[in-house]
Amino acid sequence: MPQPPGAHSAHKHPLRRIILSAIKWVIAIVGLWYVISHIAWHDRVTIRSGVEIRRVTFTANTPVELISRKNHVYLLKFRGKSITVRRPSGPLVTGIATRAPIDFPGTLGVPGSYLVQSHGKPEVKLGFLNLLAHSKPLPLILAFLVLGLPFFITAWRWQQLLRVCELNLTYGRCVTLTFLGQFYSTFLPGTTSGDIVKIVYTGRLTGQKTKSAITVILDRIIGLVGLIIVGFTAGATELLLSRNKPGTPADPVLLHVVLLTGAMLFAVAVGAVVYFSRRLRKALGLDWLLEKLPLPDFIKHADRTLAAYRGHLGVVAAALGASVVSQAILPFAGFLAGQAFGMHDPLGYYMAYIPLAVLAASIPILPPQGIGVMDWIILHFFVTRGTNTVSQAFALTQAIRFLPILWNLVGAWWVVRGNYSRPHVEDLGELTEGEAEPAPV
Repeated sequence: MPQPPGAHSAHKHPLRRIILSAIKWVIAIVGLWYVISHIAWHDRVTIRSGVEIRRVTFTANTPVELISRKNHVYLLKFRGKSITVRRPSGPLVTGIATRAPIDFPGTLGVPGSYLVQSHGKPEVKLGFLNLLAHSKPLPLILAFLVLGLPFFITAWRWQQLLRVCELNLTYGRCVTLTFLGQFYSTFLPGTTSGDIVKIVYTGRLTGQKTKSAITVILDRIIGLVGLIIVGFTAGATELLLSRNKPGTPADPVLLHVVLLTGAMLFAVAVGAVVYFSRRLRKALGLDWLLEKLPLPDFIKHADRTLAAYRGHLGVVAAALGASVVSQAILPFAGFLAGQAFGMHDPLGYYMAYIPLAVLAASIPILPPQGIGVMDWIILHFFVTRGTNTVSQAFALTQAIRFLPILWNLVGAWWVVRGNYSRPHVEDLGELTEGEAEPAPV
């Protein structure tokens, strides 16, 4: 029988694999280069527009690197800095501060009153290195702790979907395979993914290999839908709250997020209604197409398996509710991490932006963990509003990327014990060879 989509061995298409790997590397390098090139590694202050220093007048607010501060004097670094000022004779001059005709010294102390103020004091924007050194550990610890909850919620959700297909795995086994899948997907990528691990071992445990694959795929889809719901609900709520604040215009970035996620949910809802409605399937000829088209047997078997969920809408609804709770935890952890890095955006912004960044970073053609892509998206969402620095956005991205990875390490417990050897995409060929008796693992 034909294999399910994506089950062909990667080594049969070496050129395609090389091209895809090259694309992923290019995307990662370009994205990271763009973000890192905009990071301020050292502390900065901003000279106010209209301030006169050494007989030249600054014509715009000008960020400058801060070397040190003592009492009310701030030592600034002008070496290599390009600035625009007005000379006493009147003309505007743009050039390197330490060269003619500006001729500033490499470092220069200025009074704090020359700088942009925040709450009555010169506003100091921490550079990335100092930002990490001054981050608050407690919110980061709390963020790490709450990120363990999705593993257990996801395992319960998947167990409910398995039961509809009469596949009985204990909750403990579902937790084990969830952690194991995340471990292999994160630390041993390539022809192994978390979904493949769960499909292969569930098939071996239950003897129902194709049904096992369908539950894993459906669980993945429900998880993505939950992610979109979180982003849409949070974004729409923030927009409604902003309408109740006189003189506060709607955030255009947030509006675009709501429109995009709303369109996604509408498309999913329409697709689900059409697919699971017997009347609409018959009216549209969907059943006839599935029988007449030369489709792989796996797809036809999958369609028959999914039909079982028509009579278990309560289970699907519960799985979707669990997915919403599970997917809301990562942006909430991002909010805690943001507090650790001195960010002050409302919780709703994290709940709206981070799900979309995670969704975009999970596109298969993109680099693992969305390297370069997620960094750029978070920068766009949190910096364009002018409330955060690139350094803060970059630190936030690394927190929501690496804190969950620490939890993924739990899967190593079962790997080092030798209970679960590493499966490969080739093992999916078992799914189409008929059903077998459950195998002990």
